[in-house]
Amino acid sequence: MPKIKRIAVLTGGDSSERSIALASAKNVVAVLRHKYQVEIFDFYKDLPRWLRTYKKFQAAIPVFHGPGGEDGVIQGFLKTLKMPFIFSDVEAHAVGMDKFLSKHLAEKIGLLTAPYKLLTGLEKIKYFKKLVVKPLAGGSSIGIMIADSQNKLNQAIKEAFKYSDKVLLEDYILGQEFTVPVIERNKQTIALPVIQIKSKNKFFDYQSKYDPKLAQEICPALIKASLAKNLQKQAIKIHNAIGARHLSRSDFIVSHNKIYFLEINTIPGMTKNSLLPKALKV
Repeated sequence: MPKIKRIAVLTGGDSSERSIALASAKNVVAVLRHKYQVEIFDFYKDLPRWLRTYKKFQAAIPVFHGPGGEDGVIQGFLKTLKMPFIFSDVEAHAVGMDKFLSKHLAEKIGLLTAPYKLLTGLEKIKYFKKLVVKPLAGGSSIGIMIADSQNKLNQAIKEAFKYSDKVLLEDYILGQEFTVPVIERNKQTIALPVIQIKSKNKFFDYQSKYDPKLAQEICPALIKASLAKNLQKQAIKIHNAIGARHLSRSDFIVSHNKIYFLEINTIPGMTKNSLLPKALKV
């Protein structure tokens, strides 16, 4: 491949996280412009322009969050065009975006997860304990609700199906929340410092993720070295298991000295205030 001079940043998409993807891309472009000629393409509005001009670029960086860009769709499209791209390949994005598959894989490699159930259609579930209700594919905690009654469970399932055609029910686990970014450098997979998240809301929801007044993001986390090392080890383990490439970020809950894997993000947020850039700075 010729020396990289021109890079295309593909972003936007039509998921519920479109605005976050655009903000992440803006930060990525600002960093790259010091070394490369960079052009940004807002999908799918700029698709015709991309198809006319893509051959003049040596590489592409897909900066999408959520379905349609972080699930392998864009990556498969780029492979069809024989366009080199960074971040994970198709399969890793597909598994990472599917919360059921990623939890199932995590269990297979020895990670602990909260008990869960997959809903493939709108159905009546009898409330028996506090549950977390999630769209199967999505991020930024959009569409996620905690149900502590029958009415709230019914409402949560209905809401989650607005964002995905499948929904995941998880047992609610009260504990401390952590996230661990992973990067690949000099052919080595490295876990960055553990970040502890303390949300003023019931959980680290969309509002608290993007309003600094509603959450503390402590990096490095003020925890025992042994716990930090274990969290980092598990983040690398799931990164490798799904076949992630270049970077990822995995979320965990720690309760009664047990670590529960929540999910893996194959294109984590990259705005100036996002978790991965914060860990990189540290």
